[in-house]
Order: sequence, then structure tokens, then C-alpha cells
Amino acid sequence: MLKEKLSRLPAQSGVYILKDQVGEVLYVGKAKSLRSRVRSYFQKGVASPKTRMLQERIGDFEVYITSNEVEAMILESNLIKKHQPPFNIRLKDDKTYPYLKVTLQEGFPRIIKTRQFRRDGARYFGPYTSVEAVNRTLKWLLRLFPLRTCKRKITAGEKWERACLNYHIKKCLGPCIGAVDPQEYRQWVEKVILFLEGKQEELLEQVENNMQKAALNQEYEQAAEYRDALLAMEKVRERQEVVWKGDEEKDILGLAREGDRSCIQVFQIRHGRLLGREHFFLEGTGERTSGEIVTAFMQQYYLGSRGAPREIILPEAPEERELIENWLNKEAEHRVVLTVPQKGKKFRLLKLARENAEYQLEQENLMEEEKRKKEEKDLKQLKNALGLETFPEIIEGYDISNIGGEEAVGSMVVFVHGRPAGERYRRYKIRTVEGSNDVAMMGEVLERRLERLKNGGGTTPDLILIDGGKGQVNRVHSVLEKFNFGEIPLIGLAKKEEEIVFPGQKEGLRLDLGNRGLQLLQKVRDEAHRFALGYHRRLRLRSMTHSLLEDIPGIGPKKRKALLDHFGSLAALRQANVRELSKVPGINKKTAERIRDWFQENLQS
Repeated sequence: MLKEKLSRLPAQSGVYILKDQVGEVLYVGKAKSLRSRVRSYFQKGVASPKTRMLQERIGDFEVYITSNEVEAMILESNLIKKHQPPFNIRLKDDKTYPYLKVTLQEGFPRIIKTRQFRRDGARYFGPYTSVEAVNRTLKWLLRLFPLRTCKRKITAGEKWERACLNYHIKKCLGPCIGAVDPQEYRQWVEKVILFLEGKQEELLEQVENNMQKAALNQEYEQAAEYRDALLAMEKVRERQEVVWKGDEEKDILGLAREGDRSCIQVFQIRHGRLLGREHFFLEGTGERTSGEIVTAFMQQYYLGSRGAPREIILPEAPEERELIENWLNKEAEHRVVLTVPQKGKKFRLLKLARENAEYQLEQENLMEEEKRKKEEKDLKQLKNALGLETFPEIIEGYDISNIGGEEAVGSMVVFVHGRPAGERYRRYKIRTVEGSNDVAMMGEVLERRLERLKNGGGTTPDLILIDGGKGQVNRVHSVLEKFNFGEIPLIGLAKKEEEIVFPGQKEGLRLDLGNRGLQLLQKVRDEAHRFALGYHRRLRLRSMTHSLLEDIPGIGPKKRKALLDHFGSLAALRQANVRELSKVPGINKKTAERIRDWFQENLQS
């Protein structure tokens, strides 16, 4: 099948997705020619160790043809953000960074803290690496601008019977009871956005004018509120260093790198003031150039409605400079220029940003070293407790997940030096075992794993951990002997008593619950369970979703697959409008309308 797909690859530009045997996304890339780029992954020859590891895992691929390279870059950025593939440069823990969100899609918008970034019509500011800074900013904003914080569904013209306490203590304008009209409320929202954009000069002028008008009208209480807001904004403004005269709008990206990790320090300059300093760590950068690292960061950082400034100052020019500028222009809806200064003020600020990035990376590495020493102690304690001859540097953990034998799956997780190595994880869909037989299923998973190991796929582990008791352990031991891997240490960890089980032995081993070695085994066991259960649930949901979509007239297997691949879940598919549905390959406007109508008629929530 792969040979057939490779022979039919188009020569146009587009995006390709490389997947493993069970459909997990490994890598997302773009290409001027999909035919030549994708085929290169299936050719033997000189390649970096990481590329060879990727080649070993490829089991399938998908391609999307785009009309130009800018479209390809936009699609690539969205897919990387969505799937977080292990072989792409990844913005570390990007999903956990908080944003400030102004819910412009609501009739009476709110400002809230969120960790989910979506294209939902809201305005996002961030991401911020400091939760404390976000909470402090949100506290000041709600003190300055009395927008609602409740989750009430408020429609203009409709009134609730009573307002909440916030209205009575003057922390909310009271849109729920009609105490403020939508136009006036929107003016307050615009002030919040001005503040977050760093346009304090304009905002301070507005607030001061309002204070003076209120005083002239003898509305002294309201004038006092404006005065307090003015003082609060001045305090915030004092913290923002003036680095440029005028209305300058720039981001400065300082880069530091060491090993497989990099740090980028972002200086955000808005209206001449240094509005914010944030640093971000990226993983998987060891074999990449500085230009590639900065490009990958920009693709993830500026994606969506975050909004790039009019100038981005970089330490090194990316290879596809013009393409990236065109992409940023489209994202930000204004002209964005990439600059690599060699001297002057921009160069000095870039140097300062780099020094900040180097400091942050050094601090991160010191923390990592402390963590590594602690993990080494844990591994030594585990080695002594189990009586192992070698240091358990690489531990593989296995688990089975099924309900009555339905959608049965197995998982393999790998811990290297005491911490998870996600790029080495594997999922197995059970093929040969019928019914609920966990012992036989575990045997099948290990046979497939050892067959691959025998043929040079992967690294031999120092310890194998099975989530289970004597039955599973003895079955796996027989498989190890069959493939001549009987020398690999094997144990089971039964959840009920947390007893360590050895093959062929009646008596198990019970360690003190505070033993660090046991805690590491529990961590591996629980991770294998989580990984297997997540895949099992996904397969069950996919099966149920496929069955559900079969009821939509005119939607065959190919269109069902395209819809699920595009939206990722039934919930996202249900919420999609006709325009969004029409973007799916093979779905025209008429079909999109039919899908939308079917959901509205049959799945009204």
C-alpha cells in the first residue's frame, strides 16, 4: 500500500503528515514538491540519528495539496499545534501556558484566564510563562475596568431579575440587569484591549478626560473612581521601561541553545515601551540550525489571533524569509518585517535578549542536573532492591486495555534515566487474540516488540516491567526465551498489593511504599496504563463516531475519515459551521450544509 501511495504522490506544494503503524502523528512538514520530499523518507542513505529513528517508525502518511507555499505554512503550523508531533521542534509545555482572553464573540465580553487557545472569535494575549504575572494583571484589569466575570448568558434587551454581588460593590457594570447599554460596555472592553496592547498613553488620556468631565459635572464619586484607575495605571506604566521614542512596535527574539534544548527570550515592545519579557523552552532542536529553531518558534508562537508586531528582530535570518514574512502578514493582517541587525540599538537589545535567554537556559540546566542526580539515586535504589547486575538506564513498561475483548490494545512506554521518553512510546492494536484474555494479549504485544528488536528496531531495555501478576510475567518470560532475549530482567507489578513479581518464582517482593525505586516502578506502570487506556478510549470513540456518521446521507467511508482527521473529535465536528466543514478535502458546500442540517436535526444538545 505504501509503495502504491508513494508512486501516486503529487508534485505540487503542500503539507505531509508522517504516521506510525497505529496512526499516531510522528512528524508534520511542508514541501515545494510533495513527491520528492515524502519519498526521501523512504530512501536508505546518510541521515541523522533522529531522522533514522523517524524512518524506522513510519507506517503511513497523508498529504494535503495547497495552492501556494503560504497556505502550506499556515496548514503546517496548525497541524503542529494540534498534534504536537514528537519529531518536530516543540514549544515545551505550550498547552499549559496561560493566556488572557477577551471574549469578543459574546454580547457582553469578559476577560478571563485560560490555558486553551482557539479560533473562536475571542482576542488572546500571551502566552505568559508566569501564572503569577497573569493573575496580577487580571486583578488590576478587573479593578480598573468593571467588566462582568460571571458565566451568565446575557443578551441585549433581556434582563435577569437580580444582579450579583459584584454589581452592588461596583466591580461590575451590571449588563445582566440592563444597567449599562451594549455600546457603553463595548467602550470599556476597548479600553481593556488598549491596555493589553500597551497603548497606555491613549488610555490614560481618555481616563483623565473622563475624570475632569465628571468633576465639572459635580459627579465626585465617579471622578474619584477615574482618579483611582489613573493611579493604578500609572503604577503599571512605571514598570514598563521606555526603550524607544515614538510609536515603535517590535518583538525581539534572543536565542540560546545547548544540546537538544533551546531557549528563546521574547522582548515585547509596544508604543516604545518594553511591555513584557517572556522566555520559552523548545525541545528537539539538537540537529537544527538557529534559523530553523527561530522559524519553528515563530510558527507556534504567532499562530492564530496572537498578532505579530510590525517588526520582529531575529538573531539569524530564516532560510525562507520571504515565505515566513508573507505568512506573518496573513496571520497579523498587516505588514510584518523580519530584521537581523548587525549594529546599533536593535543589535544591542538583541544581545540583551540573548543574554537573558542564556541565563534562563543555564538556570534550567542547573535544575535539570539536580533532577538528574535525584533520578540516579532512585535508579541505584531500584538496582539494589531488584538485585540487578546492570544499571536500569532504559525501562520498558507494558499494559493491556480492553472491555470484554473489544477494541483491545497494548501499550509500551519507555523511561530513560528515570523519565519518560515519549518519542519511543508504541501502541499496539491486538490482532490475534479473541475475547478477554489479557495474558495472551500481553504475549502478542511482546512478540511483536521483540520481532522488531531482533531486526534492529530500537534499543534493548535494561528492565521490562509488566502491569500484571504471575500469569502475564510467566507468559512474557516464555516469549523472551523464544526470541533469545531471556537475559533481559523482567518483573511484574500487581496493583492490589504493589507486589513485585519475578518469572518462575512463587514469592514476590514487597518494598516499603516510601522506597524511591518502587515509586519509579509505579510511575512507569501508571504511565503504561494511561497510554493504553487513552488509545483504547480513542478507538472506542472513533468506532462509535464512525457508526454515528454512517447515518448521514451521502457520507461514505472516505468522507467520514476526512472529517474525523480534520476535526479530531465528534464534539468539534458538531460545532463546525458550513464554512469550516467546506474546508475538509472532498466536502463541498452542499455536502457541508447537509452535514450541518443533520446534526441540528438529530443531535441538538
